[in-house]
Amino acid sequence: MEYLVTGTTAALLTLFDLDRTFYVPSRVQRKVALYSWWVGFILINGALAVLLYSILGNIEALNSLNIYLKAVVFGIGYLALIRLKFATFNFQGNAVPFGIEAFYEAGKGFIFRRINSIAIQARREETNELAKNSTVKELASEAKFSIEADALISTEDKRSRLVWLLKILQDGTVSEEDKKIILANYIKSGQMMSA
Repeated sequence: MEYLVTGTTAALLTLFDLDRTFYVPSRVQRKVALYSWWVGFILINGALAVLLYSILGNIEALNSLNIYLKAVVFGIGYLALIRLKFATFNFQGNAVPFGIEAFYEAGKGFIFRRINSIAIQARREETNELAKNSTVKELASEAKFSIEADALISTEDKRSRLVWLLKILQDGTVSEEDKKIILANYIKSGQMMSA
């Protein structure tokens, strides 16, 4: 049972990271590919946490802990351990980590690029459809409502988003079609694009 707790802890933290990183519309043409990458990454992290627990789970310092608490510690600790680097080298002006982190980040980057490609395609289709079927005025009104109704952003962030919205609407160098795309994208994803 403690293996399940360890794997589930690491898997949930991975899910939260994916959810925080990507906005993926509900209508995705490549849904099977998206979910394969998404679930695969979650399962890999859960399985690696279980492997870590099976190798190091009998450390004397942790034997006094409740087995379920110890399992949670390993689920969280796995995500800290994979970010372990032994040294950092400068190569062609870039800091290159040496250690477990380098391998993990390379694999994570590989998977994230594939998820991002699918998400961008789906967001583009969703944004274009909304922009095509709406006027700038309708989109501006919806964007303003989205900003004001968002309970997860601070008052200061709301102010800066409203300033951004006004700037987009008043920018004479941006075409009506581009304004519609920018506003539709904000409505769907909450991401502020530059004009």
